[in-house]
Amino acid sequence: DGFVDEEEAVLHQRSNGGVNPDSKDDDDESGNEPTGTPKKRMVRRREIQFVLGPFWPMLLFITYPLIFGVSALTLRVGIPGKPWYVQLGWALTTTQLIRSLFNTGFRDPGILRRRRSPPPVGDDENDEEDRPRRRLGMRWGVEDRPWRWSDQAQSYRPGNSTYCPDCKVVIEEFDHTCPWTGTAIGKKNMASFQMFVGLVFVCLIMDIFLLTSGAM
Repeated sequence: DGFVDEEEAVLHQRSNGGVNPDSKDDDDESGNEPTGTPKKRMVRRREIQFVLGPFWPMLLFITYPLIFGVSALTLRVGIPGKPWYVQLGWALTTTQLIRSLFNTGFRDPGILRRRRSPPPVGDDENDEEDRPRRRLGMRWGVEDRPWRWSDQAQSYRPGNSTYCPDCKVVIEEFDHTCPWTGTAIGKKNMASFQMFVGLVFVCLIMDIFLLTSGAM
């Protein structure tokens, strides 16, 4: 359903983690009491590495082809004969443009996992790590505003998050859904999105200058 699962059990106690039947006989023969203890296994919470937004066809078949097409034309017509520092600057900005678009369109925008109940507020050290963080003036602090039930998401969500009807998930610090990048813009991909928007104008100006200067 698009949500990250509720946190899996942090500690698992196996039923066979106690006394081993085979070792019990050996212990009895040696006169020692069974020393088996329950075994515990730590399970790390799953993290989202890559996502594909609802507008991925536009990202793959319009945005990227436009960038690659204009860049290929500039590389073939505008770059030859230019000084090395111009070629290097163009290559770096174009590469960073493609990279920032990838980090925006294929990375986690800040999806929050489904919660059937709000997190408990206490002194547990895991409680602070489990709650979202937001900017408090010049520093980052733990989100302490009350959690609210979302009928659309069928989940509790913190005050700094919003349900995205296009992606059908709750996104922390949700800003908007961008069809050009194919996904929602939230806390985790906002920096990449801002870099992408800035580099679009920089690369566009550079490409126009290189193409027109070659024709003069």
